Amino acid sequence: MDQFEFEVLDFIRKWHLIKRDQKILVAVSGGKDSMALLNILINLKAELGIKLFAANLDHCLRKEGPDQEARMIDDFCRERSVPFYHEKRDVRDLMKKKRGLSIESAAREVRYDFLRDVKSAVEADLIAVGHNRDDLVENILLRLARGTGMKGVVGLRPFSGDLIRPLLFSDMQRIIDYVTINRVTFMEDQTNSEDDFERNYVRLRIIPELKKMNPALNEAIWRFFENIYDGYEVIHAKVEMILDQFELVDDVYFIESSKLITVEKAVVLEMAREIVSDLSYDSYPPSRERVIAFYNLLTSAKGRWTVEFRKDVKASRIGKYVFFHVGELLLKGLKERIIDFLPFACSYNRWEITLKRLTKKPREEFEKLDGAFYSICSANRVVLPMRLRTMKAEDTIIPFGMKRKKKAVSVLSEKGLKGFSSKILVLENASGEILWIPGVVTSELCRVGPSSLDTVAFCLERR
Repeated sequence: MDQFEFEVLDFIRKWHLIKRDQKILVAVSGGKDSMALLNILINLKAELGIKLFAANLDHCLRKEGPDQEARMIDDFCRERSVPFYHEKRDVRDLMKKKRGLSIESAAREVRYDFLRDVKSAVEADLIAVGHNRDDLVENILLRLARGTGMKGVVGLRPFSGDLIRPLLFSDMQRIIDYVTINRVTFMEDQTNSEDDFERNYVRLRIIPELKKMNPALNEAIWRFFENIYDGYEVIHAKVEMILDQFELVDDVYFIESSKLITVEKAVVLEMAREIVSDLSYDSYPPSRERVIAFYNLLTSAKGRWTVEFRKDVKASRIGKYVFFHVGELLLKGLKERIIDFLPFACSYNRWEITLKRLTKKPREEFEKLDGAFYSICSANRVVLPMRLRTMKAEDTIIPFGMKRKKKAVSVLSEKGLKGFSSKILVLENASGEILWIPGVVTSELCRVGPSSLDTVAFCLERR
């Protein structure tokens, strides 16, 4: 095994990038780094116990070069029995649809859409890309110049979702040495020598000047990356726990504000960046000033507010909930369901609603009852066919424990759910009586005695 290949294998194992029996799609541009990565993984294939695929995209930005690169990669893969996939997708088409998107951002989006299409087609587990330590240095310097946060610094990390970067520990010079010594074919991309792109400007103008101050710049930046990454991992784990508590409906994230107020400030700020990046057209995070404004409003006594982060991405508080959304906050209605027989079950987003007749006496069910997520109802009120539908402005219900009807929307308002009526379901029997507002309240009409035998259970559970 070549010494450099041994180091790549060691890096893969250190960062747990690949598991045995996985399928790896290698993104290959035809340049030195991606061709080195492909050749190394081919040579490590038996040691790692993996199956390889290769993919190359023509962005339709250059008249000369892409066809020759594709033929070269195809020949390379054919000789080594690696399935190869190639396609042309015009980046300018995306730029016409998304005004304001830079050519680099558009090319990146088109490229990763293509790679994930191929990944899905071949049922691959991961996509391996040839980013190296030179790329990491460029990326960090660019983001620092824009005032990045922790996530920006560690954006180019050894693994990110389904992406892995087995060469990230290595400088480009070592990759050049590898392809030269091992006679790995490659083709130069002439655009890498042009300095009209920001990244190439940093590579050709800024980094050489910094290396005059510190010839070991790459090693210093790598140490900086690892130090920041350690702290980011701690915060990110807490962010993931908070994000798991969010609901996502119609591309709107929402959560009870009380669940955020007690969380550490750094975690809330990073959480906001994560969500806004996900909702943004270019996946860029918001400015620190906007995130701080969000946090200050979140922890204030104001009951209703809106913060606009960037390009129409907003956060709003309505009642006891905080929403992250694009444009105006609009939750679509849900499709009506007719219930002709029991038991009945259906799913809405991440929730499951079930109705079933009980065989046990109600007293055995009382410990579970909360009136919102689990209720029991006298069977004589369960008149079929029933309807599970979205709430209407004129709907009324007799809340459990009360004697008079109330407007259903008023009940929502009291529960801190004002503004949710277009998304809240009601269970209506054939007589037009609302028996249950799932997750909110049960009707007094459903009251049963401890000795009653003929009852129906209503249940709302998170899947």
